[in-house]
Amino acid sequence: MTRGTLLHELLHLPGYLNTVRGISRAAYPVEKIAYGTHRRQYCLCTWPTAAPPKAWVIYWHGGGWQFGSPEQFQATSLPWLRAGYGVILPSYRRLPFHDFTAIRADLIASLVACRKWWTEQGYTPHPKVILQGLSAGGHLAAVVGLDHQLQSQAAWQPNQVIGVIACAPVLDLATMENNPIIRLLAGQPGTTIHHQANPMALIRPDSMPLFLLHGTADGLVPYQGSVNFAEKYQLVNSAAACEFVTLPNGTHLEAGHWMYTGGELQARILARGEAWLTAAQVAIPGAKFQYP
Repeated sequence: MTRGTLLHELLHLPGYLNTVRGISRAAYPVEKIAYGTHRRQYCLCTWPTAAPPKAWVIYWHGGGWQFGSPEQFQATSLPWLRAGYGVILPSYRRLPFHDFTAIRADLIASLVACRKWWTEQGYTPHPKVILQGLSAGGHLAAVVGLDHQLQSQAAWQPNQVIGVIACAPVLDLATMENNPIIRLLAGQPGTTIHHQANPMALIRPDSMPLFLLHGTADGLVPYQGSVNFAEKYQLVNSAAACEFVTLPNGTHLEAGHWMYTGGELQARILARGEAWLTAAQVAIPGAKFQYP
């Protein structure tokens, strides 16, 4: 089956999900917190017990803004937990019954819930946070990181978000303007909802650092969208703002393998998180990288 096609991605999805489900979850505590009355309005919070979390990662799973759950992708938290981070996995109302207007409201409400939960647990209500997501989740992580008004509405402090890790994300809606799911999510170009849902439109000179990972044979989300986004990001921001790792001939799902397989790429991403946390960023020589 040819890589870079929708059929290839769909045929490999069951195996990917089975791999995720089969990963043994270590005995880290987990608490479910609701932030609304809808069954999708909740977060899973998990944290290391050996010491207080050094920072927090908020991870949005993929699923085309329609499918999946935090429970299904709980194993994605393990690399961060082992490294001493707390992790929060939000859920939100979905397509086709709720468009980005509702999803954005849930993003704000979930951030408020995080702040309140941190306070209740005796943590600082404004810890340093890394935002992460895969596919549709990468899109949401980028939106939250780039939309300062959204953060302000959640009463988050400026510079509380120290970086975004976006894997095979939807970052430029123009590259998918004829996709019916994007139309259902964001409506017509030129509208307020479309602007708020388009990370490309939210780039600002004071945007936070970003680690972008995308495969050239992605059959679901065009690789070119990430290229367009990274080029604009670095024009608007400093040369060190966006680290773009290309997976040569990599598929959509392969952009998420590092969370489960370990290895050099996982170590590199965890090291990037540490660099953001210590504000000791390494100078990045260019917008585009390849990971062999």
